[in-house]
This record gives sequence, structure tokens and C-alpha cells, in this order.
Amino acid sequence: MNQCSRAFVLTGLVVAILLAMHMLPTLYVNDIELRHVNILSDVLPEPYGTDGATAEVVAPPVPPAPVAVADSDSTAARVEEVHPDGVTMIADYSAGEAGGMDHFYHMLAGAGAAGRPVRIAYFGDSFIEGDILTCDLREKLQQAFGGNGVGWVDCGSKINGFRRTITQNFGGFVEYEVVKKPYSHKVEGINQRYFIPSEGAFVTTKGTTYKPHSASWQVARLFLRTDTTLTVTAQTGNGRRHTYNVKSSPSVQMFTMADTTNSISYSFTGVGRDTYVYGMALESAGGVVLDNFSMRGSAGYTLANIPQQTLRDFARLRPYDLIVLHFGLNVLNEKSQIANYKAYTKRMQKAVDNLRQAFPEASILIVSVPDRDQRTAAGIRTMNGVESLAAYQQLMASECRVAYFNLFEAMGGRESMKAMVDKGWANKDYTHLSFAGGKHVANYIFESFMAGFENYKRRNNIK
Repeated sequence: MNQCSRAFVLTGLVVAILLAMHMLPTLYVNDIELRHVNILSDVLPEPYGTDGATAEVVAPPVPPAPVAVADSDSTAARVEEVHPDGVTMIADYSAGEAGGMDHFYHMLAGAGAAGRPVRIAYFGDSFIEGDILTCDLREKLQQAFGGNGVGWVDCGSKINGFRRTITQNFGGFVEYEVVKKPYSHKVEGINQRYFIPSEGAFVTTKGTTYKPHSASWQVARLFLRTDTTLTVTAQTGNGRRHTYNVKSSPSVQMFTMADTTNSISYSFTGVGRDTYVYGMALESAGGVVLDNFSMRGSAGYTLANIPQQTLRDFARLRPYDLIVLHFGLNVLNEKSQIANYKAYTKRMQKAVDNLRQAFPEASILIVSVPDRDQRTAAGIRTMNGVESLAAYQQLMASECRVAYFNLFEAMGGRESMKAMVDKGWANKDYTHLSFAGGKHVANYIFESFMAGFENYKRRNNIK
């Protein structure tokens, strides 16, 4: 048999096997439904509105009444909440306890008074990759409350090439991230990445003028862990230079370079084994700073695997006042059943608990899955399961006693992603935003923050 014939035979066998797998019944692993095999999925429209295909939409729980901070003015507790027209309000299930939005609002009321910026850790998937959405949310918060700098920047990631708020040049690093193997949770950072440097590794990061408040910063902080000694040299765009003789330690270490600049360079010499570089934080001394922790392909529950000691190291070195968990795109399946979302939210609760242990005072906000559309025989329609997942995420927030923001609702509900694509605000995969779309979606979140903040001030008699 010649090579051409063998190729046709092999192709035929593969097609036959895939067709046979298509006939298999639905399979589950630990209550998670495995995706159905369909070799024609790219050319045939997905089923829409088929009976029994979609998990039912659970009724969202009603959040408890807001609680005012106790003081001599008891009338503060009787102030009614104001819900501005067109604003999707954050549902707070904390009943005034830790985990709700009050801590974040309290810090905003005195932004910078703590001797450090109000910090936000914004975790998400590819929806916020490249600083889309978060760059605009950061800018709006810095315009309102002060501060500057882009916050967290991974140390030598190709993903940084998509960011418009910075430019980065690097060499000598090997990148490891949680969604790819090999990977070790034992040595990961809070960004769920780590970078292993070779001798002479370097990274230079510059701010851009894409967002005015991100163009420069006053403080640069480098985060790493090493079991050996090494030398790190830092140099700013102003020519200031400092050399750090790093000693071995089992804990995450931070090295600070104070200088108002728009550029920072790090180089690494004397590098031995077991050195893990995580990233840098470029920020101001006060105001607000938002860190983008995006991870393409992540469903979010791997945050439960970050070692508690690692999180506590970061909590000590870089405390956060608000932790945002914005996931769901990698969980959606048009044929998902109730068990899928129950199992997913159960795993996400462990992630919330892990973060909460290390950051006990921080506000925690669950942001729902956005609208996601697909081609169907009836045209472009919202994917089955979006509303179900958003409802189960809200149920999870209530059970964790944290806050919840319904982004699906804020965007306009069903087929809102199609409307954004038609305006050029989203890509034609009907899943991801463009930078223009990110600006609009960031405004939904910002307006909700501000409405909640104003209500907090009314409740607690803050002028």
C-alpha cells in the first residue's frame, strides 16, 4: 500500500471512530458532563432551545438589608437605598460582615489615608485578557479617587504583548501557568504563574499614554521567591539604579524601588536553582490601584489550590481591599445540566474560602458570566446555559455571604453580545470584547461601584 492510500485509510478510520463516539450516551465525571463529540460542530448550527438541554434558572436569593456602621447617629440606619436608573446594583449577601462591599467602600472613603493605595485584585479569564475592561475600570477609579500606575504586571509573559497600557521587553525566562502542564502549585504566585530565570535574565516595562493615569507610577515592587542567593539590579527610566543582594527564603520576597517614572528594568545575575519570579506592581502611594490577573482558559476554581502560605505572604506584602472573581466563559456548555453548575459553584466556593482565609477583611465580589452568543438555525442567540450559570453564581455568592454583580443583566441580557458585535464593541466570536467594548462594560461596573459607595456614605453619615 502506497503512502497516499495509507493516508486515506487512516483518515477513514479516524472519521469512523469519531462518528462512533458521536453515538455514545452522555458521559459524566464527578457530576461534570463531558462535551459531546460532534465532528460537524464547526459547520452545523448548535441546537437552540431544545427540551431538557439547559439547566433551569434558579430564583436568585434576596440580599439582606444593608447594615449601617454603629455610631451615635441612629438615623443613619434608616436611610433608604438609592438605585439610580439604568444601573445594575451589586447584591451584597454579607449582612454587614466581612466579605461584603463595606470594607472596600470604607477604604474608598479615605483613599490613601491608610498610607497605601486602595488595592483591587481582579481575577478573570480571557474576557479581561490584555487589560481589556480592567484598564478602563482602573482609569475611572483613579480619576475619581486618585492614584496612578497599571498595578500588577507579569514578569516576562507573552500575554503582555496584548496590553495597551504597557510595553514590555524581556529575555531569559521560562513561563509556567496553571492551565498548562507541567506546573507546580507549590511554587506558584498569586497570579497563578511563575517565571524561572536563567543567568542574565532581564525584563523592561514601560508605561504608555493609552490611559493617562497608567502612564507613570511612583513605586515599583518586584515579587519573587528563591532557595538560593542571587543579585537583582533595578533601573528606572530616570537613570536611578539599585542592586539587591537577595538571600534565600521560603517566603515570597518584595523589593521596592521608589521613583516617579514611566519605565523600570530588572536584571538577574548569580541565578541558581529554585528561583521563581512572579511579577511587579507599578503603583502610586495613594489613591486606587487595580491589578489584572487574567488567565485564558481558566474557570477560576484553581485559585483554591494556591498554597495558603503563599497567599498570606502576598496579603502581608500587598494587601487587597477588594477581590473580584470574574469567571464563567470556560464553564458554559449549551447542553449543561443542573449538576454541572452545582458542581462548578461548589469548587468555586473552595476558591473563595482559600482567598478569604488569607484576606479576611477584604471585600469579595462575584461577577457573573457575561452574555455569550452563538449561531443557531434561528440566527445569533444567547447560548443556552448563560442565564442558568449566572443564577447559580448568584446563589454561590449568597451561600458564601459575599457580593454579586450580574454582568449579564448589566450588558442588556439576551443577545446583548450580538448588539455589541454589531457596534464593533466585541469580536465576531460573540464571546470576547474589543477595547472599545471593554470601555462600555467597565462603565457598568464603575457605576455600580459608585452607586453602592454613595449608599454606603448615606447609611453611615459620611459627607
